[in-house]
Formats: sequence, C-alpha cells, structure tokens
Amino acid sequence: MVYADASRGGLSCMLMQGCQVIAYTSRQLKPHERNYLTHDLELAAVVFARKILRHYLYGAHYEIFIDHHSLKHLFSQKDLNFMINEVVKIPEGL
Repeated sequence: MVYADASRGGLSCMLMQGCQVIAYTSRQLKPHERNYLTHDLELAAVVFARKILRHYLYGAHYEIFIDHHSLKHLFSQKDLNFMINEVVKIPEGL
C-alpha cells in the first residue's frame, strides 16, 4: 500500500508492506506549487509517490491511500484538468 499526503509545507509518501515501512520520502513544495488548491496538492503527492516509488511499483499490484475525501469522486467527472489527467492515466507496467 502506498500512502501519499500533502500539506502547505510539502509532499510525502510511504510504501508499506503489511505493517512494515519499505520506503519513505518527502520534499518541500516548489514555489509555484504553493499556489495550488488543496485537491491539486493531494494529486501532486500521488504523482510524486508514483514517480519516486516507481522502481518498487513496476509490475506490481498496489493501492494508493490518500486522506482527501473530495478526490473520491475523481472518476465520475467529465472534464479533468491537466493534473488530474496525469494521475488518472496509468503508464504501461504500473
């Protein structure tokens, strides 16, 4: 399971197998990211997690857990912005 989270200070993600942490990473927000809306920051955390943990995730089945409830309706939207399109499209092998 991949846990991704965002705050006004940065992005973080954690890869867990059972109750054991396999990998953890975080970073500060870039200056332009400080202007993002909350749900866009959460999506940026998912993109960050998939990018950083891609070596662990390649070819494996995994779930991404986020704590932002407005994103649960993501797949029911007709028009998606660029950030959402990046999260929704699944690269080959992931």
